Amino acid sequence: MKKILIALLICSSALTSMAQPGSSSLVIKKEYGKNILAFNPVHLIASDFVGVGFSYERLVNNYLGLKIPVMLAINNNYFNVGIEAKLYPAKNTGPVKYAIAPAIMLGIGENKYQTYNYVGSNYVRTDVVEKASHFGFLLNQTLNVTITRQFFIGLDGGLGINYYDEKAKNNNSNNNLSFLAQLHIGMGYRF
Repeated sequence: MKKILIALLICSSALTSMAQPGSSSLVIKKEYGKNILAFNPVHLIASDFVGVGFSYERLVNNYLGLKIPVMLAINNNYFNVGIEAKLYPAKNTGPVKYAIAPAIMLGIGENKYQTYNYVGSNYVRTDVVEKASHFGFLLNQTLNVTITRQFFIGLDGGLGINYYDEKAKNNNSNNNLSFLAQLHIGMGYRF
């Protein structure tokens, strides 16, 4: 009976040691790259700007990434660029990643719109082109889901404040402060 118990103890300890991560070739860990290139076919900014975007992100460590997003408006002559410090509370090494990203945004360009004025007995349409530039702070929230080892889709949105907004100044505002928001849907490649 003692020999049977000793044999069972040896077998169970051998099986336990084989099941531990790192001690067996049965455990496969996916390695994701430290660089992320992304394309945003839909990129919206609160001041009536709709466009497409591109971004590059470098993952500094498991909890921090630095991202440079660029947006080109398709409805106006407008360009927006920023820099974000993406903070990953649950690491950026898995297939689903959530991040909080404080960002500084800068935009330059023009805003085109039409106004209608009542002159005599008719409405007259006037095309207006005004300068549109802003500089502000934004707090983004990001969710990326890795579909394959290198390909992901994601959603990114944030709220903030413009410390300088030329449109607010042009609208007879007493200050240059204004509301800032953005939303974009993206897809990208991680290497």
